[in-house]
Amino acid sequence: MEQKKKQRKKATTARQQAPQQPAQEEKSVPVRYIRQPYPISAMQADLSRQQIRILVGMMQNVQDSVQSMFERGATGDQLLLFPDMENVHIDFKFSDVADRPDAYRDVEKIANKFMQMVFRYEDKQKGEVTLSHFVDKITYPSRGSKRDKIRFTFTREQAQVVFNFTMYSRYMLSVASEADSKHTARIYMLITSARGFERDSSGAYHWYVGYEELRRMLGCDEKDERGRWYRKSQKLYKHFKADVLRTAENELRRLAEEGKSDCWFEFIELPEGFNGEPQRFDFVVHQSEVKKIVSAVQPAADTQGQDQADSHEDLSMQIWDND
Repeated sequence: MEQKKKQRKKATTARQQAPQQPAQEEKSVPVRYIRQPYPISAMQADLSRQQIRILVGMMQNVQDSVQSMFERGATGDQLLLFPDMENVHIDFKFSDVADRPDAYRDVEKIANKFMQMVFRYEDKQKGEVTLSHFVDKITYPSRGSKRDKIRFTFTREQAQVVFNFTMYSRYMLSVASEADSKHTARIYMLITSARGFERDSSGAYHWYVGYEELRRMLGCDEKDERGRWYRKSQKLYKHFKADVLRTAENELRRLAEEGKSDCWFEFIELPEGFNGEPQRFDFVVHQSEVKKIVSAVQPAADTQGQDQADSHEDLSMQIWDND
């Protein structure tokens, strides 16, 4: 009995003195930056987190094709990347955008949303407005396994609009695809496009946006059958401020403090002393220390500010939802 007690005591002491095994690291998305045309970032749509993951997945897949163009600082015809092709195909695995192999109903709903996306862009010099569908067709399996793929097919004309990177957002893939709130992901995509705009003496960027415009971008407002805008969610400003703005502000600040986001923001309501609802916001965008991380995709020279100043096109995207 005494011998057993000594053995137990020896084993306990050995366990206490042994070096602690590091906790198993959580699986994380590699640090990588994605470039995304600004009209896609600013689309007027209430996208779910899974829809945002599909969007990010598509942009990630096209990134490798256009990376050499960015490194050269070229701004020419992106379709030269797809020579002699009548249509442009973008494929990605079902497992990249869905957690369950049986989630095909969700995929069908998401595909319908993307089929309803419409670009509206105006050439102010010509005085013309053009409407173009975002994608020509989407193909996905009716049933199967996570090895299956989803295919987005664009006509050359559609691809010329969708992959026009004259105006673009540059964001961390991990933040956009893994944010807890869908509003955090969408606002993050928007404020990362603001870096070519006004910059103050402290190094912060300022993005000015109207309250009504922001609501429409985030899908809080939608059009009825007569084409009139109505409040779908967060109808009162105090709810919009708490559920959308504060949620995104707090999450991005936390991620930045943890070294997981390259920026965070504060917002200022304008005009001062507004009654009821503000007219617009000043998003003050701060860069964080994580900007020092060398990403998998080296950034090209940022000509966004000049490109936007010289652009004659007013681009936006909408979802026409028949549900």
